[in-house]
Amino acid sequence: MSGGTLAARPKSSYKPDVPRRPRATRDTYHHGDLRNALVAAAVELVEGSSPEELTLREVSRRVGVNHRAAYRHFADKTALLAAVAEDGYRELLVAMQSALGELPARAKAAERLMALAVAYVAFAVDQPARYRIMFGRRLNEDGRFNALEELVARAYELLAAELKAGQLSGQFAVTPVRELVFGFWSLAHGFASLAIVRRLKVKRALLEPWSRQVFGPFLSGLSRR
Repeated sequence: MSGGTLAARPKSSYKPDVPRRPRATRDTYHHGDLRNALVAAAVELVEGSSPEELTLREVSRRVGVNHRAAYRHFADKTALLAAVAEDGYRELLVAMQSALGELPARAKAAERLMALAVAYVAFAVDQPARYRIMFGRRLNEDGRFNALEELVARAYELLAAELKAGQLSGQFAVTPVRELVFGFWSLAHGFASLAIVRRLKVKRALLEPWSRQVFGPFLSGLSRR
């Protein structure tokens, strides 16, 4: 070995290929079911405003995700509102069917219809934001939401079946069922809407007796004399 200094060893430019951890983005959702969270947030926001003022951006912000994540579940605001309405009609149907199930087997036709009326009004007053979406601007103008239309039809058929049964049993006068359904629904909707906006100041504990008083004349008019 000759004298002199040893040349410094050049540093290697090699770097191991270590996989990088993906950067977290606001598009990810870590609270569970994003669809249902968006639906719940929409209902909460409508409680303080109106369905027309709602935006997907605002709903996404409430849940804590980027608005792009919301668009993976709902094409637009109307689709989100339709989902809220669908859930609402399912709950309304359950409430009305449960009310019928609590009656004795031999309950008269008027008693059964009154039970539906009380359940309907109670649902509306207990869930005013959801109810306003269900009965606000028609959401299926373009025919996109078949499930929503089917649920509305089921609610209609439930009322129609009770009215028809009352006619067949001779307890109700024979009048076109379609007209009776619309009459019942108009009365229920009007009373519920006035109670929600406090035009009629009805305490929740007195809602059932009030409902019975409001629907009494309607049911008396149905009865065959």
